Amino acid sequence: MTIAPKLTTQRACRIARLNRDRFNEFVASGAYPCAPETVPGRARLFDPDDILALCLFRDLSDDGFDARTAGRLACEIAACAKANPEEPAIALVYTYFSTPRAYPASTVPPPSEWDGALFAPEKTDIRKVLTYRVSKLRQMIAHDIEVERNTIGETE
Repeated sequence: MTIAPKLTTQRACRIARLNRDRFNEFVASGAYPCAPETVPGRARLFDPDDILALCLFRDLSDDGFDARTAGRLACEIAACAKANPEEPAIALVYTYFSTPRAYPASTVPPPSEWDGALFAPEKTDIRKVLTYRVSKLRQMIAHDIEVERNTIGETE
């Protein structure tokens, strides 16, 4: 059993290429709901799945989503990725009648079948699908965590 490394907010934000102060503002405002829990006086610690969510948040923000929507979607995608660690891609499925939800990409029918099938669990038509290659993102995060762990002499 491998123990997942834990990184401080500063290091996690550096890997995700997010400004730490802005991140703290997003958490405080409720725009980023899946930040690791902490108590006053203790550092917030991020495991690789937490950093995955941060990277997705940055990507969604860069794609033009407002902070609250980016936070909700990033947390949804990251939760699905965490629940399905062997899945190489996570699909964010948009339907016509509900908010987008994340599913393992392997469970989403190809576009050629969208007209003839109602997608579970809502049993509704698929409007669009955004697919995130989380396997590559996990590889990049693992590399960056190793770099951070091997950095000597840097203060938080």
